[in-house]
Amino acid sequence: MRLVNLRDLRLEPGRPGLIHVTLFGEETPTQNIRSGLFALQSGAQLDLHYHDVEEEQHVISGYATLIDSQGNEHELTPGTTFYCPPGPDGAHGIKNTGDLQFVCLYMYYAPGGKEVSSTFVENPEQGT
Repeated sequence: MRLVNLRDLRLEPGRPGLIHVTLFGEETPTQNIRSGLFALQSGAQLDLHYHDVEEEQHVISGYATLIDSQGNEHELTPGTTFYCPPGPDGAHGIKNTGDLQFVCLYMYYAPGGKEVSSTFVENPEQGT
């Protein structure tokens, strides 16, 4: 068993405007889970992408817009949980629309807890 207190975590820089930390993964080790937290600074975004595995995300704090594979926009607020199926139908992008940091917990099915790859897709609204 492993316990993690979110107050003890240090998020590491990723892409511009993004910080993240792995909670459970191959380093833990886990059998089939990879999870972590990511935070987007105000105005920052994750471009439209998908994974080859299903993903669940839960909003911890902040406000953002979720863009799905069809280009539909959905409001993300604290307490919102969403599911993305594997493949292009589960494509999603997130843009922090608030003044505060947007923080989200994610979890994947990942044999051996290994990192999950992302495939980015073109989204004219996000300029990718």
